[in-house]
Amino acid sequence: MPIGTIHWLPWRAGRGRPLRLTRLGLQLAGFFVALLMCLLVGGAYLYGREVGRMQGFSGAGRSSAVLEAELCQLRARTDELTGRLIEIAEREQRILTAGAGLNMDFSGLFPGIDAPADPDAGLFEYIDGLDLQLLLAERLAEAELAAYDSLASHFLRITEQLRRVPSIWPAEGYYVSDFGPRIDPFTGAVRYHEGIDIAERTGTPIYSPADGTVVFCGWSSGYGLTVIVRHTPRLSTRFAHCSSICVNVGQSVQRGDLVARMGMTGRAVGPHLHYEVLVDGVQVDPDDFIIRSGFNAAVF
Repeated sequence: MPIGTIHWLPWRAGRGRPLRLTRLGLQLAGFFVALLMCLLVGGAYLYGREVGRMQGFSGAGRSSAVLEAELCQLRARTDELTGRLIEIAEREQRILTAGAGLNMDFSGLFPGIDAPADPDAGLFEYIDGLDLQLLLAERLAEAELAAYDSLASHFLRITEQLRRVPSIWPAEGYYVSDFGPRIDPFTGAVRYHEGIDIAERTGTPIYSPADGTVVFCGWSSGYGLTVIVRHTPRLSTRFAHCSSICVNVGQSVQRGDLVARMGMTGRAVGPHLHYEVLVDGVQVDPDDFIIRSGFNAAVF
């Protein structure tokens, strides 16, 4: 049953046509319009979702590429660090063996391992390889620290021992008599000289040639005024013919400390220092201990 009429009039001259509107026609027209709108909206939704999915794949691909590049850079830095640590360990091993007599082998701390797989072959396997390499580098670094501690302790002990070796001249002056056989200035006979003589004016300072403790101060027959310094349980030095003594028994002295002044007390023909080095109470040649060049050399 018609419910209305629509008259259509063309722009150009001509006869118009009336369009009858029925309830069924309107319902069919509305259905087709709604169907068309649903198709348009659904198509737009599917298109947008596909575009978003493609963009997500593209972003994930870029993120993965960036991650792989950063892992490769990390691998390069890890290799460089490992190489430096191995080089340091090799140099330190030579120093420990040659300088300190310590034989420390670091090769077992960094066994040869295969390089981590390429990131494209498996990201997690690649990361595991880097983690293992870093762990081994940490072990080597810890061993290096322990080795340096051992080396430092060794050289501290050596330094303490060297400070107690009489390695400098005890006084400045003229070297007038050597250790060993010589003609006695009093008798003219050949007699064994158990030290060295350094001649200079009376009052010339006499210095301790090493760290130690004064164990004797006083008169000693032909030695005259004498000072004896004990440096180690086995090593001592004697300074004879002094004009005055500047230390006391039991006093600790360091290398270069004033202990006495040169004179000619006792069996002497002129002012000089008679200097002896004793090992286990037996006189040995002081020249075997004295540094004859460099900063500590005596000036004649």
